[in-house]
Amino acid sequence: MSVHGIEAWQRLASRMFVPLRCRADGSRFSARIAQRRISPSMWVSRVAFDAHEAERPRALVDADATDHLLVMMQLRGSWTLTQRGRGARLGAGALAFVDAGEPYRMSVPTQGQDLIVLQLTRESLGLSDRAIGSSVARLMESSVPGQAALRALLFSLQSRQLSLDAHSGAGIARAVSDTLAVVMRALAQEGAPDEDRRARLAVLQRWLREHCGDPGVTVDRLAAHHFLSVRQVHALFAEAEDSPAAYLRRVRLSRATELLDERVRSGMTVRAIAGESGYSDSATFIRAFTRSYGCSPTQWRRGVAGESHK
Repeated sequence: MSVHGIEAWQRLASRMFVPLRCRADGSRFSARIAQRRISPSMWVSRVAFDAHEAERPRALVDADATDHLLVMMQLRGSWTLTQRGRGARLGAGALAFVDAGEPYRMSVPTQGQDLIVLQLTRESLGLSDRAIGSSVARLMESSVPGQAALRALLFSLQSRQLSLDAHSGAGIARAVSDTLAVVMRALAQEGAPDEDRRARLAVLQRWLREHCGDPGVTVDRLAAHHFLSVRQVHALFAEAEDSPAAYLRRVRLSRATELLDERVRSGMTVRAIAGESGYSDSATFIRAFTRSYGCSPTQWRRGVAGESHK
């Protein structure tokens, strides 16, 4: 089944998987999907789509009480999955899990994506919420037990040469569920809590670095983008004896020093550098800069004023 236009894809994806909100730039978006039912609790799809963003926000989760899990195996292209404050980039050959009962986001930057999506009920896996929660939005290393068998099963499920009836479908579904449970248990044990929190913090820090030039960045926006509460965001930074505001201030001021170092070549004014560094007005920028570096932006010389950086 093929569709053209992001609105048509949103309707189709919401019907075939779970309700989603989709966005794309331009009007040339296209996608196609071929889905087959393996058992009453399991479906497999071969999906191709162009660049777009798909999001399952809290409002859609609350309105659609699904218990489905999605297993995504990337065949061609790459994109980023965000869930539970984690961000996993899926390249060719990568496997990742999504809990459709929680908010998540797919950020697809390029055309020509091709992947296999397995959809099944949580109940059919028989795993604890902790094991599932520890496994979502994480890429699997080749050393994870069972992942090679899971890849082979996913390839075979979407093959047209695989003949299915009610009896064989039930047997195959059990084999897939058992293999998937082995992989998810191993992944949950592999990801120690401390390591997981550090990885989540790194995702938040990277987002702040990428958006430091936006004066509208707030902790609320940071938390909402990563499907975390504001309290959870502050807790992750607090474990590193930091805060979102302090980290963002350091990133912005570091960006400002880079622009000041290039000022002779670029000819940028202090006002322009303030704007590029995420400050809505130059007075606030000058005060923050002077407080941190012990000199004004116009007096800055790296290696001299920079020695007083706090």
